[in-house]
Amino acid sequence: MKVLDDVCIGCGACDYSCPNGALYKTDSFLGLFAIDPYRCDSCGDCLPKCPVVAIVPDPEWVVCHGRGCPLSSTRLGMVECNIFSDQCDGCGGPLWRDSSEEWGCPRCDGQRKVGCPKLNMFDRVPVPDPMVGADWT
Repeated sequence: MKVLDDVCIGCGACDYSCPNGALYKTDSFLGLFAIDPYRCDSCGDCLPKCPVVAIVPDPEWVVCHGRGCPLSSTRLGMVECNIFSDQCDGCGGPLWRDSSEEWGCPRCDGQRKVGCPKLNMFDRVPVPDPMVGADWT
């Protein structure tokens, strides 16, 4: 998902609806918001909260548990992802677990050859810094 800068009115309704804290204020004066694509799990909770429809799908990014995500397959249907709430010390990717296991890196722990495709975006897209432009008042 992404926020359209020219449409966003900075009301903040989306920010309160995000369960992962993926939305952040980019400009303290205008109050515009953006989405951290590494924390966004494509749940869509923010979509109905935006009164001006400024949040839209971002075709550049994998949709968690959907387009491009290996966890959307039936083969990995019982695997859950922590969606970057905790990261692997080795590769920086999100951790996965089966229903009975502890969290672990799907690539670095040697159990799987697949992992989060969002990791491939790290080299192409700069990671947003939610502290830039943060309004601390």
